[in-house]
Amino acid sequence: MGAFVETIREGREYELCGRIIRDQGDLVIFIDGIGRFALPSGLVTGTLAGLGESDLSGPVPGVARLSESGRGFYLDIGGETYVIPATRVRAVMSGEHRKGPVSRVQQRSSP
Repeated sequence: MGAFVETIREGREYELCGRIIRDQGDLVIFIDGIGRFALPSGLVTGTLAGLGESDLSGPVPGVARLSESGRGFYLDIGGETYVIPATRVRAVMSGEHRKGPVSRVQQRSSP
């Protein structure tokens, strides 16, 4: 039997806190307790292609970016980080799905 190595990493917890929809071609993000944000379809496409960050329009300044792995669509809004699966953003923008989840990223506290 071979040896194995256990790696312990600081995890993250995700709290469901909003949703995304497509409205007139734009990605609209609703975050509970904060408000409504919009990102034009051209900027969504550029962000999903990994071409850099895009500014969000809404009640609080924010930025949308793609994760390093390309699997997460991150929103940095008012000092908080939110994430949407990139596959769901693509599916909503293409019309395959009507809406998608938005989760707040929280660092897990060590015991």
